[in-house]
Amino acid sequence: MAAVYDHALVTQALERGYQVAFFAIEGNLSSGAGARREIEVIAESIYGVRKGSARVSIESAVLSVAFDPRRTSLTAAQTALERKLATKKLWPHFLRVMERSANL
Repeated sequence: MAAVYDHALVTQALERGYQVAFFAIEGNLSSGAGARREIEVIAESIYGVRKGSARVSIESAVLSVAFDPRRTSLTAAQTALERKLATKKLWPHFLRVMERSANL
């Protein structure tokens, strides 16, 4: 998780009432910035996920996103992420959610 933890983004997201979810990514991840950006775009296309919040580490096979729990639940966001990444033969596995600054 440390590979995709962005303290400034997490702090700002939590202050605005967002939550930050972390996922392990199973599957054959292509290396390079293009592959990383493609996963970020997919994650940020999910309803309720904050644009610009996705962080991906190809090397560590992890992803984080900030989402608005007033617009979508963690379960709904995860289901959408699973469906969209499955088209790339990638499968996200939930690791943790940060809901408040006490989780920092």
